[in-house]
Amino acid sequence: MSDLGAEHASDGAESKGTRTRQRLLGLAIERFGTQGLRATSVSEIARAAGLTQAAVYAYFDNKDSLFVSAVDADATSLVIAAHDAVAGTPVCKIPQAFLVGLYVRLPEHPLARRVLAGQEPEVLPRLIDLPAIHMASGLIVEDIRAGQDRGEVRTDIDASLVGDGVEAMILSLLMATVQSDGLYTPRYQDGVYAVFDAMLNPPS
Repeated sequence: MSDLGAEHASDGAESKGTRTRQRLLGLAIERFGTQGLRATSVSEIARAAGLTQAAVYAYFDNKDSLFVSAVDADATSLVIAAHDAVAGTPVCKIPQAFLVGLYVRLPEHPLARRVLAGQEPEVLPRLIDLPAIHMASGLIVEDIRAGQDRGEVRTDIDASLVGDGVEAMILSLLMATVQSDGLYTPRYQDGVYAVFDAMLNPPS
């Protein structure tokens, strides 16, 4: 086989592997989201994908690795959808709009919701290290810096530090809201919005 032919074959194999991994993640999100970590087996997900259990372990080291990857994939999709929805929103209003956007989309992301609801307590300590969480923080930092460039946000703040703080507040509020079945946000939302405004708005 020529070098060019080998390259195309490699690309094809990589694409097939990527598709298989995505299919496994989709099934894992569905099964873990409805049944939970302990009640779902890797062999069940493998059968649904038309694969052997051994084949699944070619993509994920173990059940825990598959679960965490599935949580991250579901959370990433949630973060992207919620952030896309706030495009054009004034930067000082983005944190609260982002929080609301995450919450209203949670029914479409059962695994992310399950983890935020505290139904998988052994996974919560790893939540902060999920790439999806870092991505959310990065998006907020970009929004803040863009707002600073346009004069919409205070320039005397460190966007990275504030972004981390906003991420922590959003994550904490989202978990509290989910675990209280939506009762938490209405009671405190005006105060939360005032904090975000005071933190980001330039002094008048």
